[in-house]
Amino acid sequence: MIYDRHDKSANYQRVDARISGVSEQCYLEKVERGVITKTTSTSDLTRCEIAELLRKEHPKWQGYDVKHKIEVKVVYVSPVDGATHQSSLQMSYFPNGKPLRAGDVFPVLASKTKADKTRSI
Repeated sequence: MIYDRHDKSANYQRVDARISGVSEQCYLEKVERGVITKTTSTSDLTRCEIAELLRKEHPKWQGYDVKHKIEVKVVYVSPVDGATHQSSLQMSYFPNGKPLRAGDVFPVLASKTKADKTRSI
């Protein structure tokens, strides 16, 4: 955690990126804890509406949590070379709980040394 913060401040610069695409899929997950063991069961990726419906209606999936897998593709200008680059960020929830859309401006951390490397803030 401390190194992560140091890495972000020393090696990355905040830039405004433009979202070029958002892909959201969901899966169902259940964690069962025993005395010594922990078992995690998951479904395949599916549309989020389907995952919610299965969790509510299908006996097999009741008691499972709906988890998100979100890929955000962005276009940004790198501080390294001043050129436009594309990058992809993975997240498990939308920032501030609000969906992101293509065309939105989204702040990212761009590497100060590698033109094609970004991180989430």
